[in-house]
Amino acid sequence: LTGDCLTPAVLAPSRGFSVEVEDPITFQEAAAGFGQSVVQFGSVSGPKLSSPPSVLCSEGHLLTPCLLMPQVCVPMEHQACGENMYVSHNCYPLQQSFSQLQHIPDTQPECPKHVTDIALLIDGSGSIASVDFEKMKMFVSEIIKRFRKTDTQFALMQYSDEFTEHFDFSQYKRSSNPDDLVGAVVQLRGWTHTATAIRKVVRELFTSGRGARGEATKILMVITDGEKTGDILSYSDVIPEAERAGIIHYAIGVSCGCAEN
Repeated sequence: LTGDCLTPAVLAPSRGFSVEVEDPITFQEAAAGFGQSVVQFGSVSGPKLSSPPSVLCSEGHLLTPCLLMPQVCVPMEHQACGENMYVSHNCYPLQQSFSQLQHIPDTQPECPKHVTDIALLIDGSGSIASVDFEKMKMFVSEIIKRFRKTDTQFALMQYSDEFTEHFDFSQYKRSSNPDDLVGAVVQLRGWTHTATAIRKVVRELFTSGRGARGEATKILMVITDGEKTGDILSYSDVIPEAERAGIIHYAIGVSCGCAEN
C-alpha cells in the first residue's frame, strides 16, 4: 500500500526586532497618491504599477508632477547670494535604457538682484564731539563693508552750516577701496542745517548724473544728534519732497543730546 504521509509542523511565534508591531504609527491621508513609493516604468512581466496623476516628485527645492521616465537629481555646488547660501542641483531624466535624455535646468539661476542706492548724510556741526564724529565715520565704514558683496551703491555728504559732498554714487562705484574715501573725511564744525542738507541730498545726489540708478531702492540715512540750529528750513519743508521722490529715510542718533525729532 502506498499513501501520503502528513507530518505535523509546529509554528513558533516570533517578533520582528526592527519593526514596531504593538503600537505602530499609521499615517493616513485622503489625497490621491499619498503613500506611493514605487513606480515601475517600461515593459514589465507583471501588472504595471503607476502613480496617480496627482503624485508629486521632489526635485530638491521644487515639487513637480512625476515624469513617466525616471530621473536622477544631484546637488551641485553652494552658491552665496548676499548673506544667504543656496545649494544648486541638476536633474537628469533617463530613458528605459538609463541613457540621459536632457539636463535640467539648462543653466543655474543667478542670484536675485536687489539694487539699492544709499545716501549717508552725516552731521559734522560743532555740537558733535570729535570722539563721536570718529565713531560716526567708523559706523559709516562698517555699513559699507556689510553691503560690499551686494548690488548696493553709497554716497556720502557731510553738513553743518556748510555742505561737503565727499563722494557720490559714481565715485563710490569707481573706488577700489571705499574705506579710503571715508577715512579722508574731516569734521566741518558750525551750525546744524539738517533740513537744508536733506533737500540738497534729494535734489543733488539722487540724480543719474551722480550715478543714482532709476530702478534702485533709494535710502537716505541721516546721522545726527538731532539738534537743528540756524536752519531757515523745517523738516516739514523737505521730508514730503523726499517721500515724493520715493526715498526711504532713516535718522540715526549720536551722542547724548538727541532730540525726539
